[in-house]
Amino acid sequence: MKYKLFAIIVLGLTISCSTTKTSVIVADSYDKSTNITTLSLLPYGSIEIPGQWTKTRYNEVSRQHFFVDKDSTSIAITKNPQEKYPFYHDSISDKEFAMKFFEWEKDFYEKHGYEIQESSKSNNFVIWTASGNNANTIFLYGAKNKYAYNFSVFSDNWAEEERVNFLKNIFEIN
Repeated sequence: MKYKLFAIIVLGLTISCSTTKTSVIVADSYDKSTNITTLSLLPYGSIEIPGQWTKTRYNEVSRQHFFVDKDSTSIAITKNPQEKYPFYHDSISDKEFAMKFFEWEKDFYEKHGYEIQESSKSNNFVIWTASGNNANTIFLYGAKNKYAYNFSVFSDNWAEEERVNFLKNIFEIN
């Protein structure tokens, strides 16, 4: 009887723990006819990226998918449910979430010696730059439809305005 009870408790814990973790099926593809690279993140949806991009790696901790294009420009793409973040609560607006997301990451980057410059805000995203340590990265942190978005561009070939417009475009079309 003791072992049956123990087995039921272990089974119950296993089932309850496994339901809190979401498995994500990931795939990427390029459609030559539309000149769009698609990152599929099932069950979360997908991200369409204008142009031809090749996936180079995935960072499991930050959940960032890294891509590079033919001129060596690199981008990072993240789409996650807002509820996965420690500052999320049910009544938070997309604008509030985007600001809290930015502040959370800003603190991390500042602690690691980067200089932060916030360049633009809208109703549901913040564009900002982290520079230092031989890096100059432009980020867009946004929120919509209960998802958090983190897009960034690392490029020596694109002007700042081109990088900002690229990030805004990705956010708008997704």
